[in-house]
Amino acid sequence: MISKWSLLSSLVFLVNWESSSVFAQEAHPLQSVLQGLWVEDNVSGTETLEQRRFISVAESNLRDPGEVFRASYQANADTSSCLMAGALAGEAADFEILDQGETIDLSAFGRTRRVYMDFWLEPPQTFEPNGLGWSTARWAGDMLVIRTTHFLEGAIKSGERPLPFGGPIAQMVERYTLSEDHNHLTVDINLIDPEYYTFSLNVLHSYVRADDIDRDTTCVLN
Repeated sequence: MISKWSLLSSLVFLVNWESSSVFAQEAHPLQSVLQGLWVEDNVSGTETLEQRRFISVAESNLRDPGEVFRASYQANADTSSCLMAGALAGEAADFEILDQGETIDLSAFGRTRRVYMDFWLEPPQTFEPNGLGWSTARWAGDMLVIRTTHFLEGAIKSGERPLPFGGPIAQMVERYTLSEDHNHLTVDINLIDPEYYTFSLNVLHSYVRADDIDRDTTCVLN
């Protein structure tokens, strides 16, 4: 007969087991295939229908705190060119992916965001919220899903009027899907920030492989 203490010990073990990094995955075959340079698949260079829809939906669903933040942001214009990770939702940007095995590096605008391949990994106590946030990922079939949290409050500079994003409960979920020939990449971005918006915002960007990207753009911190 199993004693109540043995049963309790087993339950404690299961709880501890489920709260650890048991959800870290083995490297997916497509992880190394994602590596390389990617440029926006928009030869015209003009604002896409997806981007216009994204801005329209965001504008029409701002909560009062969002309007207040934006008014304050405009009054105290941020001249920094170091865009936050969420800014890529409003405006697609050429970027580079570097596969490091247990991590993936995403580089754009002169900044590199490290993505940990353990979806439930929590940041260390020393981690401070910043414009790039804390990113973790997992593979769902052949789709890479990245979740980013712990943003420093900022704005998505899309067009003339910046959109607030990055409150204390904000998160961004990105879904990366390769084409069959591995030369096209779609990135579905979902921004969730209940403090500023009545519901989540979504936009889809398309990219193609490239031999080189514009590396002249660097960010300048104030």
